[in-house]
Amino acid sequence: MKVRRAIIKDLKRVQDLYGIVSDEMAGTIYDIMWRRDIYPSKKEIVKDIRHHELYVLEKDNKIIGAMVLNHEYDECYNKLSWQIFADDDEVLILHRLCIHPQYRGCGKFLIKQAIEIAKFLNQKAIRLDVLCTNKPAIYLYEKCGFLLQGYQTMDYGEPVVAGLYERLI
Repeated sequence: MKVRRAIIKDLKRVQDLYGIVSDEMAGTIYDIMWRRDIYPSKKEIVKDIRHHELYVLEKDNKIIGAMVLNHEYDECYNKLSWQIFADDDEVLILHRLCIHPQYRGCGKFLIKQAIEIAKFLNQKAIRLDVLCTNKPAIYLYEKCGFLLQGYQTMDYGEPVVAGLYERLI
């Protein structure tokens, strides 16, 4: 398995991956509120690729995972007392992590790569938000050393409660 930055030629395969994951989770107790071709949208994926923020996980030339790493966060992040003070450009924010359902268990590898990227970029921490109902993701993040910093109501198309997590680098 390897992680690399996505390129525009990956667009269709990344859209398909997000669609498969969205379909798999929709209507379940772990519904992440993503909807095929709506969120994440093609426009958003293209922006992530062009800004060099979208990373893909490949296995046997198949894209089986994806994540976005950047410095963008919801304003509610400012309401928390984080473990460490850091300027915006010293913290990576992890967004839209997903793994193809046939490759469950590979998420830990992808997160470890995010940690390595953060180290390479001399970041102080990685932060993220996750729906409180998404127990599999919460378990994965905690297993990878992320600590819950608090809960905030966020707009995921409708108001939802999300846990905000941080892992120091």
